[in-house]
Amino acid sequence: MMRRLLRGAGLALLALLLLAGGLWLANLAYMERYMRMAVSQFRGESQRADWYDPVDPVPGAPFTPLPVATTPSVAPAFLEEARRYAEETKAEGFLVWQGGALQHASYFRGHRPQDLIASKSMAKMVVGILIGRAIALGHIRSLDQPVSDFVTEWKGTDKEGPTIRHFLQNSSGISRFKYNDFAPWSLTMREYLSPHHERILLYETRRDYEPGTEYDYSMITSDVLAIVIERATGRRYADFLGEELLKPIGAAGGTVYVNRPGGLAHAGCCLMLPAESFVRLGILLAHDGVWDGKRLLPEGWVAETVTPSPANPHWGLHMWIGRPCVERLRWFPERSQKVGVLHSECYLADDLFLFDGSGNQAMWIVPSRDLVVLRFGPPPTRRPGMPGEFDNSRLPNTIIRGLDARAAAAEAVGGRAG
Repeated sequence: MMRRLLRGAGLALLALLLLAGGLWLANLAYMERYMRMAVSQFRGESQRADWYDPVDPVPGAPFTPLPVATTPSVAPAFLEEARRYAEETKAEGFLVWQGGALQHASYFRGHRPQDLIASKSMAKMVVGILIGRAIALGHIRSLDQPVSDFVTEWKGTDKEGPTIRHFLQNSSGISRFKYNDFAPWSLTMREYLSPHHERILLYETRRDYEPGTEYDYSMITSDVLAIVIERATGRRYADFLGEELLKPIGAAGGTVYVNRPGGLAHAGCCLMLPAESFVRLGILLAHDGVWDGKRLLPEGWVAETVTPSPANPHWGLHMWIGRPCVERLRWFPERSQKVGVLHSECYLADDLFLFDGSGNQAMWIVPSRDLVVLRFGPPPTRRPGMPGEFDNSRLPNTIIRGLDARAAAAEAVGGRAG
């Protein structure tokens, strides 16, 4: 009996090796990327911007530092507490912008202001903003325009119906995403690493549920939006992003991962920009899509962006929403993420929303406080659910408390002077 079991296990292993070998021979570029990804994950190097290859250059404005506050609006003790927490949790950078100026900027572990950061899934929030910019410029009629108007390969199929709104709400109905499926033959990995991932998006995805009825956090969903952007505007994703969004807000450019030279960009991850370029995007949203008096996003776009979607109260139009308060927020359905992201307390601002990416890349935006807080870098050492794990509410709440403390101190001084 034991021999038969061992023989069966050996045959299964041999079949697996033969299959992997066949995939390797059939697509050397894909398997090279797959092995490089596995090695980088093992070494803890997956957060590095230089991991991604090939890339398209993203144009932008010349790097110009944001103005720095002469007198911080955040009480120094709270700024220092937040800075120390960022450094202790392995951040490479921590920035606070409030009230028209940079209140604080710390860079750690050799990172410099001009260096590119690997945004991970914070890139998803950017493609959401780009859809708004495309609507403002008249390239897309509305949120309720069918995606198949641009992805014409889906016309006459069961994938014809989902709208841009469905895709932005991660409720497209297209191919439930299996985040934890790392097998080289999986749809998840091939869509991420294939030199021809547009073929997978167009032809290998399927209709899995009725659009709008479920929430499914998905690389596939965001990457389809890159096709929409390119076909709606007639421009490459990197060019439209740089010329129509980054340059108008004075943000420096960077790079974006593409499947092959001249191929399709990934919009669900893999956008590399300097830290202050992300802060500028946060400022744009905090100011309702207006920059220096010029409206770049449709009126009401930000309010629509942070309106909870029917299938997930924490997700709007490719944007995370801080309310309702939960201790653990799950990016993915229960089937693939058991623990979720820790929030030790409720966010202290009801209108807080955020960019959030793998490894605790995060940018919190609070319009009522004219506040943007950015943390980026590799994930903290401790795993979710273990003592000392990263607390997603601590940095923004510390800064908000610092704003209140500073305001109270100023009021006390004014009262004594009166």
